[in-house]
Amino acid sequence: MIEPLNVRIDRTGDTFSVVELTGELDLSTVPRLESPLLAHLRARGVVVDLTKLSFIDSSGLAVLIRAFHASNGNSMHTVIARRSQVDRVFRIAGIDRALPTFFDRDEAVRALARGRNGNQAG
Repeated sequence: MIEPLNVRIDRTGDTFSVVELTGELDLSTVPRLESPLLAHLRARGVVVDLTKLSFIDSSGLAVLIRAFHASNGNSMHTVIARRSQVDRVFRIAGIDRALPTFFDRDEAVRALARGRNGNQAG
């Protein structure tokens, strides 16, 4: 069964937001994420929580990479669930080495708050 994409945005303090995705991020659902994600990145840092995402394809990866580059590479962290489809795709495509990627949302938030671009999932 195809799960629609749900995007929830929580402002955490004055400096960053958490964008939490559930469902599937693919060609048909990318437009629901792209505009809000880029808008938040213009104003603040963002942690993109993909732990509840059940599926991601290359168009989903592409929007994350575009957003990361739009953030000048220093104000966006991603969080993935271990051994998930998203984790597998990140590893196969090398995204876990290209984006600051974490397995723990709290650690991603702390790293973003400290301005650290460390990669905990690589």
